[in-house]
Amino acid sequence: MEKKKILKSILIIIIAIIAIFIIHTIKNYIIITGLQNKITQYKDSTNYNIKSTAKEENGTTIKIDYYKKDNKQVIFLERNTGEEVSKISMYDNGERTDTFAETKDTKVAQLNSGTIMNINIYNYLETENKWQTLLGCVASRIKQVNYNDKECYNIKGFMSSTSLTSEDAETYIDKETGLFVKTTQNGTTTEREYEFNNVQDSIFIEPDIGQYKLKE
Repeated sequence: MEKKKILKSILIIIIAIIAIFIIHTIKNYIIITGLQNKITQYKDSTNYNIKSTAKEENGTTIKIDYYKKDNKQVIFLERNTGEEVSKISMYDNGERTDTFAETKDTKVAQLNSGTIMNINIYNYLETENKWQTLLGCVASRIKQVNYNDKECYNIKGFMSSTSLTSEDAETYIDKETGLFVKTTQNGTTTEREYEFNNVQDSIFIEPDIGQYKLKE
């Protein structure tokens, strides 16, 4: 009789663990798929601005300010090591890209310099299919947080095809839009801000090339 009670207790514990595991996975799946669906409204945007700030463990800060309007793009990059600040601006008018680089001592311009670096709107929780999403939800740890006056989900342990590949990686996803607003991975913290349908043509006007040394 005593043995039966022990076996029954063990069975109840196993059933409880399985139930908790299933509830955990289903809850995560509902949250993740909801965020994946919300970001789709931005995937095909052709008028937007993204500001990104990355802070590395060694104190280096990299700021990116990217604008896109139809076939025009411009990106402003600033790298600050604490001892030196360097800036690069790249203008793509749809036909060619011109690059302007600045340091404390030099200002150099290169016309028709090649391809600009695109900053796309992408799903930070992207997976190839629903089965992969479900598997990713098994080990995920998700909690609601308030970050910069935004209701967000803090997500750890979700393995997607685009991000969160390291063990310590975590991200903050805007609950309303599905856009990521902060990520931490391998000692680097990156924050993003977004603005849609407000990019003006004036941002694509290139600086006075007379102030730069022309690179052949």
